[in-house]
Amino acid sequence: MLRRPAPKVDVNLTTVEHVRHLLAEARVPVSRNWLLNRLRGGGHTTTRPRLNRVLHFFFDLSLAVEGSKGVQWTHTTSASLHRAMVEGRRL
Repeated sequence: MLRRPAPKVDVNLTTVEHVRHLLAEARVPVSRNWLLNRLRGGGHTTTRPRLNRVLHFFFDLSLAVEGSKGVQWTHTTSASLHRAMVEGRRL
């Protein structure tokens, strides 16, 4: 018996932009529940599977990380940080 892969959840660009803005604005790790509540409060509701899909998109591109305290935006345009990542130095 062949097993079908789980269907991917569709996400629109507006959701991606709202989540990116919230993560970048927060500057500290935040929970998924916090994100859902802030989206709802801003008039843009989404489901948890869609939020998870957006977050995994950010994780795959190394724009955000998830740790024990929550999800945090990590993307920066700092030249010195980029140079340190390329050279393999620890900060």
